[in-house]
Amino acid sequence: MQNLNRFRLTIILAVLTLPTAVNAESWICEHGTLVREINVERATANPVPCSVIYDKQGEGLGSSVLWTAAADGAYCDAKANGLAEKLSGLGWTCTAF
Repeated sequence: MQNLNRFRLTIILAVLTLPTAVNAESWICEHGTLVREINVERATANPVPCSVIYDKQGEGLGSSVLWTAAADGAYCDAKANGLAEKLSGLGWTCTAF
């Protein structure tokens, strides 16, 4: 029983210490009443192909594919993260999820 409790505690601690923003697949960015969503979408469980989708549906503008990659999944991650950082620098509050 004690070993099971240690195992559970180890799993919980491992999950809680995982980086979130660095490996995030999605962000919600807010500025006043405006809301934007950034998503990295993958067609399969593999890193590629991937696309970065920028959504402004709350403004009636819909979503746009900003970047795609067929050979390097890290490209989509870097582009999406960079966009979230850029918006944050412009006064938006971006939260990874």
